[in-house]
Amino acid sequence: MKTTFFSLALLLGNLAFLSAQDIYLPVSTSSETAKSEYFKALQAAENVNIPGFFDGMKAAVKTDPNFFMAYVNLAFAETAFGQYEKAAAFIKPALAIDPAGFNECEQIHRQALEAWDKDPKADPAKYMEALTAAYPKTAEAYDLAGRSAMWLSKDPKAAAKHFQRLLELRPGYGGGYNSLGYSYMALGEMDKAKAAFEKYLEVSPKEPNAYDSMGEYYLTNHEYAKSAEYYNKAAAMGMAGSIGGADRARAAMKGNVAVVDGLYQAFVKGDVPAVLAVMDAGIVWNEAEGFPYADQNPYIGPDAVLNGVFARIGAEWEYFNLTDIQLHDMSGNMVLATLRYKAKHKTTGKVIDSQTAHLWTLRDGKIVAFQQFTDTKQAAAAVR
Repeated sequence: MKTTFFSLALLLGNLAFLSAQDIYLPVSTSSETAKSEYFKALQAAENVNIPGFFDGMKAAVKTDPNFFMAYVNLAFAETAFGQYEKAAAFIKPALAIDPAGFNECEQIHRQALEAWDKDPKADPAKYMEALTAAYPKTAEAYDLAGRSAMWLSKDPKAAAKHFQRLLELRPGYGGGYNSLGYSYMALGEMDKAKAAFEKYLEVSPKEPNAYDSMGEYYLTNHEYAKSAEYYNKAAAMGMAGSIGGADRARAAMKGNVAVVDGLYQAFVKGDVPAVLAVMDAGIVWNEAEGFPYADQNPYIGPDAVLNGVFARIGAEWEYFNLTDIQLHDMSGNMVLATLRYKAKHKTTGKVIDSQTAHLWTLRDGKIVAFQQFTDTKQAAAAVR
């Protein structure tokens, strides 16, 4: 969920759940109707219904023109979108409200709005730190501080710290694990991100966004088949935006197949430089155990493959053809090739016609690992 639309959902989502647990930051309004609209808006954001969020917040300020925190939420939302002129349209009336009766939460937010009024790109970090200091046992304070750090201050390390504290206070809060997962992804700590998203799925198994987030994790981690699986699950549960994620994952899978297909085409043409060009510098290449060239497993790097496998095949076999190649998308960013080896050994004159499979692992369009499976008995008999 890296788009602005979903970033906004991360900034504002799941707060209604916290409110229901009496750990929501205090708001001031004399209108119960306005307060009801306010919480409906937060609930809409929780379900990634951004139009519902804006409609609810605008209804709240229409009902109570002095509902300060509703203006704050609207201003934060537009700032997260980068819509600074629209944010200003909410900042101005918010600052016009008499702050005499404000609680500490509202006073801190007013300071943040004053900073934005002077500079729309001002960093709200110090105000969020003040918020958590003022409300050290209120989970929503850390939720807001974490989202602000992640999406406005662009500080995922600070965001992770706030979300960890949030989850200490509310260990069953799915949205917190979701936000923590995105913080870890931004930090490049993918194992921690996966664990956070898995926890999100555990505590919120009926929330489509949990599957969407796992889909994005796998997409970011280049595990395209799994990404498509989770995006499809989210879409089936009603999250229409996940369809695009599934499409991106499937397109990336096709990209992997295209890379491997190009390698085989280059191999058939004898274009060894083109074959080596699609290999990662640290490729780990393994021949099947018992195959004549498994003696130097694993081959690390393209030069090792060239000299330890390709050069030896060229020197020892009269021909070594790959036929009947079929490519199959696999999970884990892998491509499985099923094919046959048809070859004739120079010294013995013996031929082989063996069923074979190659398992390729790719990352960022480069091959990082290879594993051969074949009839090693035929090959051993041919070279004797």
